[in-house]
Amino acid sequence: MLLLNFTVSNHKSIRDECTLEFMRPSFKKLKPGVDSDWPAVTYPVVGVFGPNASGKSTLIDAFKYAQAAINHSSTLWQQRPEMVHVPFALDDESAKGPSSYEFDWVFEGVRHKYGFTVTPEGIEKEWLLDLPRTRWRTLIDRDRSSESPTQVRFKEKNGLVAVTRRELILSRAILLEHEELTDLGKSLLDGIELAPFGDTNRERRLASITDSLLQQEMSFEDLTTLLQVADIGVRSISVKEDQAPPEAVRLMKIFAELVDSEAEKIVGEEKRIHIEPLESDAVVRTLEFLHKGRKKDPRAFGVNEESAGTIVWLSLITPAVEALRYGTMLVVDELDNSLHSHLVELVISLFLNPRINRFGAQLLFTSHDTNLLSPESGFDLEAEQIWFADKDADGATEIYSLADFPHPKDANFERRYLAGRYGAVPRTAPSLLARVIGSDDS
Repeated sequence: MLLLNFTVSNHKSIRDECTLEFMRPSFKKLKPGVDSDWPAVTYPVVGVFGPNASGKSTLIDAFKYAQAAINHSSTLWQQRPEMVHVPFALDDESAKGPSSYEFDWVFEGVRHKYGFTVTPEGIEKEWLLDLPRTRWRTLIDRDRSSESPTQVRFKEKNGLVAVTRRELILSRAILLEHEELTDLGKSLLDGIELAPFGDTNRERRLASITDSLLQQEMSFEDLTTLLQVADIGVRSISVKEDQAPPEAVRLMKIFAELVDSEAEKIVGEEKRIHIEPLESDAVVRTLEFLHKGRKKDPRAFGVNEESAGTIVWLSLITPAVEALRYGTMLVVDELDNSLHSHLVELVISLFLNPRINRFGAQLLFTSHDTNLLSPESGFDLEAEQIWFADKDADGATEIYSLADFPHPKDANFERRYLAGRYGAVPRTAPSLLARVIGSDDS
């Protein structure tokens, strides 16, 4: 999985179409020549900078929405009265208009484009193309406004996948384990990991780390080493098991039965994924962190006692290592949240180092940390790797590249950005704050 471009329009604060690009400007062809490959013509790291409420997180949310539509439009979303649709709401035309999403990526060495357009009524358009040789080939062409029937081209005779108005062909194909579409669709789900670090996602990230340990995707030794890299005083890590409260087990059983029943209604008995019944002695697994001082014996701290910085570091470095191991993409909103700048720089440098990043992993992040643009950061991001988010007078987010601006060869991007050369900086009003406080700043 290697992302080349992601395009979105009419999603929350993003009104007009914008494309985030990972391809190097020197690459002008549809595919690399015989003396090159895809990782050589794409960037491993792209960062998006801008003030609070500028729309940086909206761009990440567009990834999240597109993945959710692929994953759930044939299942969970079918229970909703209308299609999930989150358009720009500050003008009537956009609020009622279609929203569009498109991935341009490489799967199994072949370039693909997949996208769709949605309204509250359902899917307006859906398309899938690949580039096996020198010309684009259409695999799916779905257009509700066209009089022509939906076209689906596959090797197998029964390539056409029947869908309702409010579900994607790709979503239904994954559900039915379609021979040619399942792995392709899953590459957009499993190949792009969104790693939010807000408080609301804390428990989910901790559960993911615990599962990685129990499933031996990450060893205790690896995790301990990652903690020691950050120099945060943790000697080792373990998983503590406690018996779940009876009332919690009862509620989980009820929930599992409901999910099992609804799944059968949506996909039928044959395709339903059965949920194993919960045992009465179900256990709750939590992480414990062992600290040792100079004079006292080691002491274990639970996750609620451990520092927020430790949890954030684990939540970041664990998926980063997995992305580097398997050549996938990691998407991080607010990379600098609760982390020292040296640790942030360390993570970015891992993806930039070709000796470490041997499988073409990619990192997309948003940040307020302008130090990452400085020559003192320890690495040099090219202008095409630096993007900005800003809002115009209509409240619409604009996503644009630093490469759109003229700059000297050895320009200090941080200094020029803070000076307002590229926009996307807060426009503060100290006089208004003074008025609220009750002071006269004249």
